[in-house]
This record gives sequence, C-alpha cells and structure tokens, in this order.
Amino acid sequence: MKSILDKNRFAIAVLLCMILNWGPSSANGISERDKPYDIGVCTDRGRVNPENEDTCGLFTIGRNTVCVVCDGVGGSAAGSTASRTAFAAVREYLESEGVGCGLTEINRQLTAAFAYADRKVREKASSDSLLSGMATTCLVAIIQSDTLYYGHAGDCRLYVGDPSRLEQITEDDSYINMLLADGEITASEAKRHPLRRAIINALGSKSNELYVNTCAVGIPIRADRYYLMCSDGLYEELSAKRIRKVIERNRDRDSNSVSRELVRSANRAGGNDNISVLFIRHLPHDVSSSFDSID
Repeated sequence: MKSILDKNRFAIAVLLCMILNWGPSSANGISERDKPYDIGVCTDRGRVNPENEDTCGLFTIGRNTVCVVCDGVGGSAAGSTASRTAFAAVREYLESEGVGCGLTEINRQLTAAFAYADRKVREKASSDSLLSGMATTCLVAIIQSDTLYYGHAGDCRLYVGDPSRLEQITEDDSYINMLLADGEITASEAKRHPLRRAIINALGSKSNELYVNTCAVGIPIRADRYYLMCSDGLYEELSAKRIRKVIERNRDRDSNSVSRELVRSANRAGGNDNISVLFIRHLPHDVSSSFDSID
C-alpha cells in the first residue's frame, strides 16, 4: 500500500473503457487538420484491495482533451474520496477557466488547477475525521493541436512508446528517487528498500507542501507512437519490457482493448494494488464511444 513520507481477479471488475473520437470539422469544433485520437481508459481494484482508490477518466474543453489519473492515499473510503475529489476539482477548475494555448499558459493553468484540487482535498479531509490524512497523487495531460502537455504530483506515470521502446517521461516523487539522487543507495538496493513505495508529494498531504511538476516542452502526438498514463498498480506488477510486449501483442486492436489487456496482465502478475490505465494514440478510422466491463 502506498504511504506518504515526511518530506493494492476482477471480483468487482468494473472497468471504465472509453474511446474518444473527434470527428470532422464544424463551426466551433475541430479543424480538418486536427487528427482524431483513440483513447482507452480502464481502472480496476486489483486482486487484493477491497475498494478501488484510483479515479481516472477524460473530458473535453473546447478543442482540448484532458486526461486524468489520480491514485488515492489513506485507505479505503479516504483514498477513494481523495482521488474523486481531486479529479472533480481539476475538471471544475479547467472548465471554469478554460484552457489557454501553448506551453507557458497551459503549465500555468495546470499549476493553478493542482493548487485548487489540493485545497479541495484538504477541505474535504478536515470536514470528516474519518477522512483525516487522506491525499492523492495526480497526473493530468492536456492534448492540444497534436501536442500533449502534462503536470503531475506523486508517482502516476506518463510513458511514450513505439514498437522498439517504452520511455518513462515523468519522474516519480518518491523517497527512493530522493535517496538515489543523493547517492545514498544504489539502483539494486532501491528495488528491495522497505520504503520504495513511499511518496513525498501529493495533493492534500499534511507532510509536505504541494509541488507541481510540469513539462519543459510539449510532446508531439505522432502516428507511429503511443502514450500511456497509469497508476503504480500497473508498473509495480509489470516491467517496462512486459508493458511494451502486451501493447505490441495487441497493436492491431483499439485502445479500449489495449487498456483492458494491460489491466488483465497486471492482475495476472499479482494485482496487489488498484490499476488504472489511459492509452492514447491516433485513431486510424472512426470508432464509436463505448463503455465495457470485464467479466
């Protein structure tokens, strides 16, 4: 189970699996040069935890698509409340303020949206003693004009991949990474460290002041690449190599199916935590929106 340091069978297999299709241009819609995207979203409680503390999904604001993954901390009701609160707050803020254009403006808005969500999580926690100590990690990606911009706090990850490699873009806000950066432990020691899942940055944390990691440059959305957002329930069970193999085995299927297969694979590998996946790529043909569940 995840913890915050001072600075886990498909019994409830309710998988949110959504495909977003941007169609032809309209008076106030997407221009002809804007490409459609196929986005699959799946989340599951895993094989151990009684409740899913993750919240993930996507929504549109004008010409922009916003994808969010939140992983709650605090146990059961508290963790799930924290992640839902943060997701709703990020959406509320961006829908109210709108999404600007370009790196500088989007980074500013992401930072402000995270601060707003941090405040909402803290307010919710202080309103109920049963929610005291709850917090959540958060990863937000905004797709605008074939460019992906992101902000994150915690250890949800963004990867960019192609048939030959899978590159981790975000850096985990973890105690282990801090020790590694300071040269206090080796990479092999990090894999066995008892606090390897402890995080040092989260929305609502009483231990640390929130810091929002934003991108230095926008990431181009290319037809020969895919983009993966996930909670630690995926990468703690599957190595980057295994994640890439699952994706490549399912490369001819839609993103909905790819997301479900990643979640299934993580559960087969142990399913010790909640698992959330958003899988993004160009849409080669029209696909209707759908919601699926795994039996």
